[in-house]
Amino acid sequence: MGIIWIRGPYKEGFILFFPYGEWVILFLVLVTWAEQRASRTFFLMLTIAWLIGWIIEVVFPSTMPWHWHYARLAVMLVFWIWAWQRTKRRIFPLIFTSFILSVETLFLVNDPGVIPYGSWLFNAVLVLVAWLTSKSDWGIAAALIGSWLLNQALVRFTYEGIVRHADFPDPFVWNFSVGLFTVWAGLRQGYRLYTKREVQKRVTELPLMNGVGAYEPSEERELQ
Repeated sequence: MGIIWIRGPYKEGFILFFPYGEWVILFLVLVTWAEQRASRTFFLMLTIAWLIGWIIEVVFPSTMPWHWHYARLAVMLVFWIWAWQRTKRRIFPLIFTSFILSVETLFLVNDPGVIPYGSWLFNAVLVLVAWLTSKSDWGIAAALIGSWLLNQALVRFTYEGIVRHADFPDPFVWNFSVGLFTVWAGLRQGYRLYTKREVQKRVTELPLMNGVGAYEPSEERELQ
């Protein structure tokens, strides 16, 4: 998970309100509403959660060294609740993924920077374990987001007194999670479209193989 310190999301004293992860979510919100997709309600909930969290950040600014990104945390919390309600395997995937993140956190405290690209390595293992233990899309999301949220508490107490600046959630965790679930959902949607086209192609070719007289328009079948 790693701690990103000193700068965080700041640049010359100004907050970048829409960095990478937020831009991706905003784009998905606009696309789902423009195309009137069923998922637009879900993305609307994420947008409302982000706005509420952002208002909390403005009203109750964080004090150093802990910088709480309430907008991002609110989005992750809503996403986790949504995924948790739609998966059957809940406890064991969360336990296994939380254990891996705990090992990563303790390892980085004692030997930081020993493993090159340690955050990428640990999170790759984390995704693999979540996939093996949950066996469903929403189960993977619930395990990953839940373990990341739980790990924030461990990081908060483990890094007490040894960092100058810590972001919650970690910028890498936030951007990695947004990128992962966006790519994952895109690949799943692409696979479903491909499967649908193959089925439609076979259905279209079937009457030609059996003879033209075997085909009946859907309107006529409904009238029978």
